[in-house]
Amino acid sequence: MVLLKEARSRSDADLVEQCQAGDDAAFDELVRRYKDRIYGVVFRFLGNRDDALDVAQEAFVRAYRGIHGYAGQASVSTWFFTIAANLARNRLRDQHRKGRDKSASLEATADGGSGIATTRETPRSLAQRRELEESLDACLDALPEAQRLVFVLRVFDGLRYEEIAACAGCAEGTVKSRLNQARRRLGDCLKARGVM
Repeated sequence: MVLLKEARSRSDADLVEQCQAGDDAAFDELVRRYKDRIYGVVFRFLGNRDDALDVAQEAFVRAYRGIHGYAGQASVSTWFFTIAANLARNRLRDQHRKGRDKSASLEATADGGSGIATTRETPRSLAQRRELEESLDACLDALPEAQRLVFVLRVFDGLRYEEIAACAGCAEGTVKSRLNQARRRLGDCLKARGVM
C-alpha cells in the first residue's frame, strides 16, 4: 500500500525515469493516470467502443516499447496523446479504405453503455438525450479528420493548444483555425438536423 501511495505522488517525469530504469510498476501507474483520458479521446474520434479499446491498448503498448526513446521534449500526456491520435487516424484510414461503415456508433449512456439509465429520466428526456447524442455523433463523424481530432482533444479532453499542436503535428494557429472550422461545421450540422 505504501508503494502504491508513493507511485501516485511521483511526477510523470519521475515515473518515466523509473520506467527507463526497468520499473514496470511505474509504467503501470502512468497507464492508470492516463487510460481513461486516452480511451475517451480515441472513442470520440473513432466512434466505436471496440476500436477505441484496441487503439488505446495499442497506444500504451507502443509507449511501453518506446519509453527508452522518450526524451522529454513534450509532456508525458502529450506524448501519450500523440501516439493514440496517430493510431486512431491510421485506424480511421484503414476503415475508410476497406469501406467499413462505423456501425457501432457512440452510445454514451449514464451507466456506461448498457442502455439503462441510472438516473430517473423520463422516457421523453431519455429519448431527447439519445437523439441529441446521435445527432452530435453523426455531425462529429461528418467532420474532416483533422478538424475532428482538434475538436475532440480540445473539447472532450481539454488539452491546451500547444499540446494539440504537438499531437496533430501542426502549428498552434492551425489548431485554432481547425477548431473554429469544426465548431462552425458542427453548429451548421446540428441546425440542419433541427437540434439547435
